[in-house]
Formats: sequence, C-alpha cells, structure tokens
Amino acid sequence: MGKKSKKEKKVKGAEKTAAKMEKKVSKRAKKEEEDLEALIAEFQTLDAKKTQIIETACPPPSPRLNASLSAHPERDELILFGDVPV
Repeated sequence: MGKKSKKEKKVKGAEKTAAKMEKKVSKRAKKEEEDLEALIAEFQTLDAKKTQIIETACPPPSPRLNASLSAHPERDELILFGDVPV
C-alpha cells in the first residue's frame, strides 16, 4: 500500500469536518426546538392561571354616594370609594 497524497488527506479531512459540523448543527437545532416547546408550554400554563376567573361570595356593599371603583396598584383587586348617605 502506498502513501496517500496530501490532496486525498485534505479531502477526507474536509469530509470528516463537514460531517461533524452537520451533526453539531442538527443537535443544536433539536435542542433549541425542545427549548421553544418547553417555553411555549410554560407560557400557556401561566396564561391559563392569569385568565382564570375566581368568584367569591360576599355581602353587597352599603349604599354609597359619588362612588367610584379603582384598581389596586399591586394586587388584582378593585377598591370601592364613596360617601355613605346619612
């Protein structure tokens, strides 16, 4: 068996490098796809929690004059302001 020429070695080396790069790129793409699916699932569960409506029974407020409802700045609540008639 004779020695391989430099050109043959370069060609085979380039083929190996290309195969390794292709494998690495496909592995990275698969990982990114899995990450995206996990993020989408997480966002869907968070969205479901935010859009869930919870009703709690409470007595009606007393009659008010000049009443207004304001959103609480830190919680998901409404605040009722108004004067109580005498």
